[in-house]
Amino acid sequence: MARPPMDDGRHGPVREVDPLASALAGENVMHLVCQCGEVTGDLAGHAVHARAVLQVPGPAWLPVGARLALLLTGGVALAVGLMLVAENFLTGTARLVVLGAAGPAAFGVTMGLAVLLRPYIVPNGRHPIG
Repeated sequence: MARPPMDDGRHGPVREVDPLASALAGENVMHLVCQCGEVTGDLAGHAVHARAVLQVPGPAWLPVGARLALLLTGGVALAVGLMLVAENFLTGTARLVVLGAAGPAAFGVTMGLAVLLRPYIVPNGRHPIG
């Protein structure tokens, strides 16, 4: 199954008047131009251009679903680890605080990692800044 390219917002089709064809035909002749400036002619030509330009980088051997599953598994493992620490090594109020914070902490860490690692989870050709 082919991995679809992710649109980066810079390669959308735009209908424009073709000046040369319009002058020859005596009426306005429309054609498609990509937002990047490439003349693609029609939708089929634009699809070929977009697929060529928006190649998906990243490891083909690890599909997007597997990357997301690994990220979520890491968050669950963090929550379970915090709960085990609270059960075995803490008592009283500290234990209750760690148990209550385990879920939100794991969720926060997982979402933070998802934001930071987004170019590697679902790459779309854009490079991270910095």
